[in-house]
Amino acid sequence: MTTDRMAPNRLILPSAALALLNASDTAKRAGADDAQNAPAPANAVQRAAYFGLSYQRFGLLFDDRVNKELVDFENLRRLPNAPSWLQGFTNVRGAIIPVFDFNQVFAIQTDQAPKTLSRNYLLVIGKGSQAFALPLQEFPHKLSFTITEAQPDQDLAPARLRPFIRHCFRQGRPWFSIDHHAFLQDLKTQA
Repeated sequence: MTTDRMAPNRLILPSAALALLNASDTAKRAGADDAQNAPAPANAVQRAAYFGLSYQRFGLLFDDRVNKELVDFENLRRLPNAPSWLQGFTNVRGAIIPVFDFNQVFAIQTDQAPKTLSRNYLLVIGKGSQAFALPLQEFPHKLSFTITEAQPDQDLAPARLRPFIRHCFRQGRPWFSIDHHAFLQDLKTQA
């Protein structure tokens, strides 16, 4: 092929279409890498985007770039003699995902955590062996903070969460940015 543009409605071989797509993706990625690697102005403060889950007196922040998906809460398989905070496992498109109840993990009375959703949803966070699901009481919040907004309020977090806190921010309540991979590993070892 001598040109990058094809005539309208012209059929091409799948291998040629894949080659065009790969070339286009490579060019886009190179442009994005250049934009990301460009030096920021000295006085620029970068904001980090998060999605947050509310738990009564505090909220948990997860990096907005992490894989997440909202699915119907169905087909939960419980395990005998499992801790109360491990509700069981569910199947999401062939992947077996553990379902944790953070109200139980953090000893939050469920009668004090009103449900605001009309249906039962799970929020699946991560992918592959690093995926886990949480039942939702309300939809996640979209938040953003700068590192300069971080505050030393880790003592307001439940003791079980403190070792995994990266930053604490305030917006109506304390919001804790956590290392969810390390927290998940800790939960798995205790299950």
